[in-house]
Amino acid sequence: MPAMTCSMGKGPVCWPWCWMKIFMTEEARGFSPCFVSEAAGAGTRQGKSRGCGGTDASHFPSRFPQPGPIDAGFMNRRNFIGLSAAAVSLGPARAADAAEKPLIRFGLVTDVQYADADPEGERHFRESIPKLKDAVAWLAKQDLPFTLHLGDLIDRDFASFDTILPLLEPLGHPVRHLLGNHDFTMADTDKARVAAKMGLPGDHYSFIHSGVKFVMMDTNDVSTYKYPAGNPRTLEAEVMLEKLVTEKFPGAKPWNGGVSPGQLAWLEKELTAADAAGQPAIVCGHHPLLPDDPHLVWNRQEVLAVLDKHACVRAFFNGHYHAGAEAVRNGVPFITFNSLLHEPGVTAYCAVRLHADRLEIEGHGREVTRTIPLKPA
Repeated sequence: MPAMTCSMGKGPVCWPWCWMKIFMTEEARGFSPCFVSEAAGAGTRQGKSRGCGGTDASHFPSRFPQPGPIDAGFMNRRNFIGLSAAAVSLGPARAADAAEKPLIRFGLVTDVQYADADPEGERHFRESIPKLKDAVAWLAKQDLPFTLHLGDLIDRDFASFDTILPLLEPLGHPVRHLLGNHDFTMADTDKARVAAKMGLPGDHYSFIHSGVKFVMMDTNDVSTYKYPAGNPRTLEAEVMLEKLVTEKFPGAKPWNGGVSPGQLAWLEKELTAADAAGQPAIVCGHHPLLPDDPHLVWNRQEVLAVLDKHACVRAFFNGHYHAGAEAVRNGVPFITFNSLLHEPGVTAYCAVRLHADRLEIEGHGREVTRTIPLKPA
């Protein structure tokens, strides 16, 4: 059996034992996926609702069962033997590279939701400042190319940006923002300035880093809050919301929004280009597409229909639902990340590693450390 240098810094070792050490370490640290399989419909949300759109979660029925354990995707004895066999066929160096080197690693925070306001229930708005500072201090040490923020940087008032945005500067790398519903809780005269204030190249946009495409959607595109009262787009959204209420759609709430036909066409074009280039894509939006609950994108089925068509899509990331959730559709994970906003002293942020066969989330606070298997590319 050829020897190799252990990637854990233990010197020359027989390489399968190095793999076993890695896997056992991951298990001891609690790398455990918690998924709901979702083949054609809605999955199941995990965790207690903490509300999301300025509405207390107690208004919603407790009708979301906890997901049960699954035996696929985590490292058990049978999986270890299978991976070891695959490693033998690859050879020691290639096996170690495939196991350890991610395509990309980046930071992620969502729903900071700062406001200079007194607490409302579990929402401690001023506490977002020390918690964001803690997240920034850790992320700044990680040698990351960028950090994603998935919307709701503020809770209200345009002036809140002047307090919270400077706290991100010590990161030393760019923050790629999404627009959230609370980012428009302000005077109508200020709403057109939000995207520029946050440094966005557009309300929706994409970028490529390390060969991975990130598609940043605007799920407030059709909404009752993004544009001033009386604006034709606001009136259009009010009609759409009334129709969804009549149809008893679970996401028919005024703090949610939808995606316009123009943005759907743009999404199709972006993913088609990623397919052609052989680029894995992570699609991000503020509002969730899955599972069923009161926080959904209004026309989520149209968005899902586009995602379903493209093999490049590796995952969908969102915020908005503060307690977090996960679901799987056609082998693609849909991940709702936890809000940083809530309990004083309890934070939520992470670093994400994308591998060819898995996502590794290195969580802090309410964001749990876990490994999420991905379908074959």
